[in-house]
Amino acid sequence: MAVAFPLQAVQEPPVPFHQVFVNFRGADLRQNFISHLEPALITAGINVFVDKNEKRGEDLTTLFRRIEESKIALVVFSITYMESEWCLNELVKIKERVDEGKLLAIPIFFKVKPAELKELLDDACNMSHGNVEPHILKKWKVALECIKSKMGLDFNQESNEADFLKEVVGEVKRRLSDIPCLEGEGIEMATPFGIEHRIKQVEEKLDFAHCDETRIVGIVGIPGIGKTTLAMELYKKSRQRFVRCLAFMKIREKWTKFGAERVRKMFLEDLLQITNISDDEATHSCLESKLLSNKVFVVLDDVSSAKQIEVLLGDRNWIKKGSRIVITTRDRAFIAELDPNPYVVPRLNLGDGLMYFSFYAFEDHVCNPGMGDYLRMSREFVDYARGNPLALRVLGRDLRGKDEVQWRKRLDTLAKSPHKSIQDLLKISYGELSEQEKDMFLDIACFFRSEDVYYARSLLDSGDNESFQAPREITDLSHKFFISISGGRVEMHDLLHTFAMELCSLTACGVNQEKLRLWNEKSIIAALHGEMETKTVRGISLNISACPLECEGDCKLNFPDGLSFPLKEVRYLDWLKFPLEELPSDFTPENLIDLKLPYSKIIQVWKVSKDTPKLKWVDLNNSRMLQTLSGFSKAPNLLRLNLEGCSSLVCLSEEMGTMESLVFLNLRGCTSLRHLPEINLSSLRTLILSGCSNLQEFRLISETLEYLYLDGTAIENLPLDIVKLQRLILLNLKECRRLGSLPECIGKLKALKELILSGCLNLKSFPNVEENMENFRVLLLDGTSIEEVPKIMRGSNSLSFLRRLSLSRNDVISSLGSDISQLYHLKWLDLKYCKKLRSLSTLPPNLQCLDAHGCISLETVTSPLAFLMPMEDIHSMFIFTNCCKLNDVAKNDIASHIRRKCQLISDDHHNGSFVFRALIGTCYPGYEVPPWFSHQAFDSVLERNLPPHWCDNKFLGLALCAIVSFHDYRDQNNRLLVKCTCEFENLDASCSRFSVPVGGWFEPGNEPRTVESDHVFIGYISWLNIKKLQEEEYKKGCVPTKAKLRFIVTEGTGEEIAQCEVVKCGFGLVYEPDDEVNNVVLSTRTSMNGEASTLISAEDVSDYPGETPTTAKSGLDYFKKG
Repeated sequence: MAVAFPLQAVQEPPVPFHQVFVNFRGADLRQNFISHLEPALITAGINVFVDKNEKRGEDLTTLFRRIEESKIALVVFSITYMESEWCLNELVKIKERVDEGKLLAIPIFFKVKPAELKELLDDACNMSHGNVEPHILKKWKVALECIKSKMGLDFNQESNEADFLKEVVGEVKRRLSDIPCLEGEGIEMATPFGIEHRIKQVEEKLDFAHCDETRIVGIVGIPGIGKTTLAMELYKKSRQRFVRCLAFMKIREKWTKFGAERVRKMFLEDLLQITNISDDEATHSCLESKLLSNKVFVVLDDVSSAKQIEVLLGDRNWIKKGSRIVITTRDRAFIAELDPNPYVVPRLNLGDGLMYFSFYAFEDHVCNPGMGDYLRMSREFVDYARGNPLALRVLGRDLRGKDEVQWRKRLDTLAKSPHKSIQDLLKISYGELSEQEKDMFLDIACFFRSEDVYYARSLLDSGDNESFQAPREITDLSHKFFISISGGRVEMHDLLHTFAMELCSLTACGVNQEKLRLWNEKSIIAALHGEMETKTVRGISLNISACPLECEGDCKLNFPDGLSFPLKEVRYLDWLKFPLEELPSDFTPENLIDLKLPYSKIIQVWKVSKDTPKLKWVDLNNSRMLQTLSGFSKAPNLLRLNLEGCSSLVCLSEEMGTMESLVFLNLRGCTSLRHLPEINLSSLRTLILSGCSNLQEFRLISETLEYLYLDGTAIENLPLDIVKLQRLILLNLKECRRLGSLPECIGKLKALKELILSGCLNLKSFPNVEENMENFRVLLLDGTSIEEVPKIMRGSNSLSFLRRLSLSRNDVISSLGSDISQLYHLKWLDLKYCKKLRSLSTLPPNLQCLDAHGCISLETVTSPLAFLMPMEDIHSMFIFTNCCKLNDVAKNDIASHIRRKCQLISDDHHNGSFVFRALIGTCYPGYEVPPWFSHQAFDSVLERNLPPHWCDNKFLGLALCAIVSFHDYRDQNNRLLVKCTCEFENLDASCSRFSVPVGGWFEPGNEPRTVESDHVFIGYISWLNIKKLQEEEYKKGCVPTKAKLRFIVTEGTGEEIAQCEVVKCGFGLVYEPDDEVNNVVLSTRTSMNGEASTLISAEDVSDYPGETPTTAKSGLDYFKKG
């Protein structure tokens, strides 16, 4: 059965267009003037509402709703008007709608003068309205003062009623023509989706609970996202909290129409609900005493400049403490001082967006899954709109009632032909940008969308006087929501991108005489053939691999000799597979910032050097015919040079020494490069020479290097002057197969954090490091011929700050030596495939991961395996897979170490929720569950009854064990995870079932980890806070509990590996120790069925070296047998 997306909508009969609400008092008016006015308006095509249309018994809220549905209110003041509380309450509602900018009030003074109305109201209050609350009387008076001051129409004793009716109808028609047709008129409007949650979020920022604090909150976002809607819904909901409220709408429009002084006067008059403020008094200081009499709740809608806030709010001394002010704007920079962290209105999620779009696109307001292509295309429209309600509404209405063919056609043209109403809205904000901001916005749309933000900033800042503030202007564009910075990249909403590309297309077609940006292959070819004006070309981006067949010749083959390249203003030139051997000689790159010619046929860029004062980035990657880099001696501002894959490049020119700003040089894969020039690049930070297989000597070309990649080169040693690299953070020498030694001065590189020597087959020793290398964290020696572990020099810091050490695939080392235990900060130790390693000495105390997979000669480990220290709940794993020669004593020592370690996990950081994690684990060859697992079973499922009070206040967690057979596992991969699903009956429902990992591995890359024999997997799972929830239950008596555990083996992604069989399993309950116990402790508890329960502690506590200050107390492990 198809499931529809439910929608809420107003289900009342459609309200007539341009409805006029008539507010009047008295049967005499109804039977005479009103009875003539109503048909006159209807005859003129104007729909009118008079309260006789309502059913008898309707309350005032119904009439209020009619007022809200109207465009114009005709307020007919008469001698008896003030006698009606009903009319006066309607008048207050009319005034509220006028304040919100949603209603136009036209007063009609029927045989009464405006000056008489106040006295008539006072008399009515004394005679007829004596029981009315004072605050209601005040609202009547304020509403009267507001409406009677509007420009209206007079009917006196001498007036001709027929002529007056014509005048009224004409005025109404004129006023209606001035009111813009609002979107949604005449059809139902969808309820704003997610509005309640958004209101709640803004209310949290407003913090109404703290009444004595004044809060100013900004609501910001892209045009059409729903800022005004959110602010007004919040205003309606919260205005009753305040005596003085004002929603001051459409400030951008008012500012343009009336100017600053008039708008401020309007704001103060509306806020104080008075109309007789003189121009001299229309300041905050003059009215401060009146303003301070009440707290205010003010909405300032559609603010378009910081000046507007300054004019409307002044010095803010007039705002009484406890007031709340909400400001909606498209530019968060305007309110940065008032609200540094404004509320950014989020876009609709995919589900809400689809429902919102469907409401307007389909007659029944829903899109059923059974609608096939309509549903698929609806999702594509929603994806394009990126959750923007305005775009969804406009697109939905545009498509309503059209067939699938028209839908597909609109979808195909959407990115090239945006909707006019959306474009018009975006043009308003675009028109307020500075010229520099407009250039940057269009440049980003055409060339830098989704590019690295640093790259975009550096290129957009061309270095000339007019753009020196480029980084700030990019930030400004972000504040105005024209772009966003996400994940370090510059992003742009699809609506804005379409808008920008439309502007650029109009420019390219000659509609707008602005700067040209060319990305269409036909326009580019036309420009280069002199068939169009090129003086204003700002950028070119061409990917000829996307060119249609008919222009392939123009792109690749048929460029005439002496091709003209008159692009003096071009800043960005990006041409994939550029077909010429060099750029045309008449190309003047004086404004060029970014030159990208990847995979080109370039042999040389220019024959002679050209002035390129603004050039920042050059990318010639994989231009395999490039032979020389001459012609760049006049590029002092060049930042990045990418020559990756230029396999014909033999050497670099010494003129590169003039590149004093160069920070990044990539020569990866330049396989013909044989040497580096004698130059000093004073700003260079990153030098990549990876894969330069013919480079036999490394020459220092900069002393400012931070990242140096020499991996895959043919160098045999490092120069002694490498000690000058005191800023060097990373040195990569991976796969330098000829490297035989390292200089002793390597230890003097104070900033070095990571040294990669993986695969250096001829490297047999590591120099003794006596210097203080306090920043040194990573040392990778895997695949080397190092004969012994680097020495840890006692009495100095040397290597003691290492976090990661790899010695894997070493065929020489047989022992790690005792010094390795001094690496107190070491977290990760990789010993995989050390085929001659026979024994492990005591390991560092804070080690989190030991991987000794494939150490086929490993027989013994030192007891204790590592010094134990109290620790937080940090994952630790010790892997001994395929260590087939491990003796039984070693296996017992490994398991005992895990047993002790689980007792030392600190629970100081519990967060009050249940957390089930494998905190400590190990795996090694074997086929027996250790005897200290009190509950054991064959197969993969284990069910046991637990003793009473098993979860007492000393309970810490669970120790789990599984014996896994790999004999039938043929298609092994690089991921494996042993998991356990635990079920506990008679336990709190939220904790009764959970799954946890017991052990496993994830091998980087695609190399599978082959495991052959049966293996023991042990894991400790901390069960945080359960004892706190169970203590109250235990007070009621003993509650028996049954445990059921099921073990499975998965590929790490959740899919079970059927060929890996769990042949045995077990678990134990882990408890805190008694402080006074130092030896084996045996105690007996009576279980549910009368059997004995044994409590045992660690049996080998004497293995702890007493002189070690970090050694934990003995007697720490307890497991209860049930």
